[in-house]
Amino acid sequence: MRYIFACSFLLFLCSCNQTQSSSHYGKNYGAPTATVSNGAEPKGIKGPLSYGPDVPAAASGDTIEVKFDVQHKRFHVKNDVAYTAWMFGDSVPGPILKVRVGQTVKFSMTNRSNEAAPMSMDMDHSMDMGHSAQMPHSIDFHAAMVNPEDKYRTVNPGETIHFTWTANYPGVFMYHCGTPMVLMHMTYGMIGMVIVEPKNGFPGKVDHEYAFVQNEYYLKKINDSSYTPDTVTARLKQPTFVAFNGKVAQYILHPIHVKAGDRIRVYFMNDGPNNATSFHVIGTIFDKVWFDGNPRNEFEGMQAVYLGPACGAIMEFVLPEKGRYTFVDHSFADAEMGAMGQFVAE
Repeated sequence: MRYIFACSFLLFLCSCNQTQSSSHYGKNYGAPTATVSNGAEPKGIKGPLSYGPDVPAAASGDTIEVKFDVQHKRFHVKNDVAYTAWMFGDSVPGPILKVRVGQTVKFSMTNRSNEAAPMSMDMDHSMDMGHSAQMPHSIDFHAAMVNPEDKYRTVNPGETIHFTWTANYPGVFMYHCGTPMVLMHMTYGMIGMVIVEPKNGFPGKVDHEYAFVQNEYYLKKINDSSYTPDTVTARLKQPTFVAFNGKVAQYILHPIHVKAGDRIRVYFMNDGPNNATSFHVIGTIFDKVWFDGNPRNEFEGMQAVYLGPACGAIMEFVLPEKGRYTFVDHSFADAEMGAMGQFVAE
């Protein structure tokens, strides 16, 4: 009987210790209730942000302020293909946010879909529903651990949502609009990436850092150069174009220049919304890959990195000699639709 009691007591202590360790694991769960305000808010984005392929520097301090605007604005997927996108910030995808583990993000987002775009951009595109439609929008940070019904709630045109969240895990994470229908909001362009550094930074030194977000476009033609997103082909998973950082084959037209032998780190996020990718750089091997961008999830010597929608990775590699190194989605149908670029090693 004493033996049974002792074992039961030890199990109770272990259970208590496990509960205590999980609740005091250095993580910050939850946040105060979100608030929504009406009226004018200052325009523009704010925080440790950049647009790919540039990687922003993480800001110092325990708490950082980050602000996005949502707007409907004309966007060129390529020179002869444009549509009225729904954007976080000023581009598709939205700005890259970089924070550190333990930092609290004091976030606000204003829905400016009620503010008319300049007439010169849209006067010939009245059939494009994105031009005139005032739409409710929201944001879902995959890097956060909060109540989605509260923090990721939808805000109407002219409203601003305010909430906080704390970065608990290092890695590369997606954000996107979570307002139904989610697929439509994402295909209109409401996607982006968050990079979360470990408290002391990512291990190792590199010569260059680049950020790539891959996404698919599902577009139907209105006239010679004007398109509109098409939810029918999106549901069928039949993209019109696939791009790195929003524009078709932009790094073929404007390659990224480095020096032969330099160590390169790529922060990569597949924002989908539907299809997987297999990222590959022709002529080299990834000698270090952290799945989801977490250094604990390390692989070595990989020829390609296969990522489903809402999956990311950090990859490091060297371009061994002078030359052009094409990078692609090795699902070559996607490469042919625009998911390709080049590094030029000099």
